[in-house]
Amino acid sequence: MDGFKAEVRIRQSKPGDAGYVAYMHGKYYNEHYGFIGKSEYYFIKHLADFVNNPEGSRLWIAESADGIAGCIAIVRVDDETAQLRWFLVESKYQGMAIGSRLIETALDFSRENGFECIFLWTFKGLDAARRLYDKAGFELTEEKPNNEWSSTEIIEQKMELRL
Repeated sequence: MDGFKAEVRIRQSKPGDAGYVAYMHGKYYNEHYGFIGKSEYYFIKHLADFVNNPEGSRLWIAESADGIAGCIAIVRVDDETAQLRWFLVESKYQGMAIGSRLIETALDFSRENGFECIFLWTFKGLDAARRLYDKAGFELTEEKPNNEWSSTEIIEQKMELRL
């Protein structure tokens, strides 16, 4: 948005945020990448699991006066490993360094909580996010096709970071 500026703060999630995160992902990935209903089920299911058992995990919300600008989470897998999940910056907020701040927040939490390895799943074509992952030190470790979520086949990518 030309000339759009917003003050954005990052906060821990509160009740209602997980549902909005699922909504954001379903809407964004359908509009931009042709994701279908099965992908929305995936977002909702795993967010519900997080809400039911958040121990050792955290969800953050980037928020402006206009509403939610983005989100990110670290989900504990075991004492040494966590997954970076639900990273998204709404289109009108992209290019404002919010994504970098969210990743930094998530990685700081991971270090403070003693995680040794962080992994994430993304897909080929999310170039801005991929640049942020690369900058943070994540390395591509796996690729596989997926034709369940989108009207076209996507290539899922697993990335890992050793802390």
